This record gives sequence, C-alpha cells and structure tokens, in this order.
Amino acid sequence: FPYGQLAGTIVDGEGGSAFRDLIESGGLRELRAKADRVGGYASVMLPAVDYLHAMRVREKTRRPIGDLFRKFDLLAAPSRATVAIPIGVDFDKAYPELAQGRPANFVSPISALISSGNLVGYPALSLPNGFGREGLPTGFQLLAGAFREDVLTSVGAGYQRRTDFHRRKPLSG
Repeated sequence: FPYGQLAGTIVDGEGGSAFRDLIESGGLRELRAKADRVGGYASVMLPAVDYLHAMRVREKTRRPIGDLFRKFDLLAAPSRATVAIPIGVDFDKAYPELAQGRPANFVSPISALISSGNLVGYPALSLPNGFGREGLPTGFQLLAGAFREDVLTSVGAGYQRRTDFHRRKPLSG
C-alpha cells in the first residue's frame, strides 16, 4: 500500500478542517517554509471522495498491520532517513541529495514504517539515540500495536534510564 500517500490524504483533510480558520484568515502567510504557506489552501480543497477512499483503505490496512503485533510487541526503525533538520532551514531544502535519482513515488522502508503507523493510528514514540552529521541529533522510532501505549512508555522510560542522549544538546543547528 502507498501508506504515506494515504496517511497524507487523511492528515490533509483533517488538517484542513482543524486549521480552517487559520487558512481562511490568511495566517498561513506568517509560516516560515514557503510550502507551508500554500499547502493549507490545498487541504481545504481536498475532494471528499479522496478522503473517504483513504479512510476505507485505512480500515483494510489495520488487519495486516495488527497481525504483526500478535507476533511482536514493538517495531523499531530510524525516526528519519537523516539527522535533524538544522534550525532556520526549510524542510524541503535541508537534504536535497536524498531525492536525487529516485522516482517521485519512492518509499523508503523507514518512511513505510512511520507512514503505516500513522495511517492506522497506532501509537509510536521517537527517542534520541545519538548525533550525526554536523552534530545534529538522530533518533529511532518505536511502533506498538493498538492501545499499547503502556509498552511504549515502559520501553522508552527504560531506554532513557540507561542512556543520556535525551539530556545532551546538539553541537550545531
């Protein structure tokens, strides 16, 4: 399934509804990233048929993802394919080399895990796990089954008791 596209459609529809006043008032013009200044307008124009289709596929997707959590308590993957985005850099400008040479519909295994969790509404937790390029933070994400926030918080708290990444400051950014 194109988890990211489906989750994006749902997020766009719900975001358009939640932020309708901000969008219609013109408040988007004050956002930092240029793409964010116009993206909200598209979300209020999302066709209902696209939103409803994404919601139907969401329901079909819950079963196979739920089956994974009958075998595993948690799934883990990097939170991002990069280190954190530096402060003051637009999201779409931070790491352009990642998009070079890839088809427009490329989905990395990392984003597939994150998107699938977002799509079905399962709980996730992102934790810091070090620093990479230019001293910027890296992290990993844990994804749990439906209503298993207890597992996430228990494992996350245990991890943070044994590490100090959450107490360190980035060297730059």
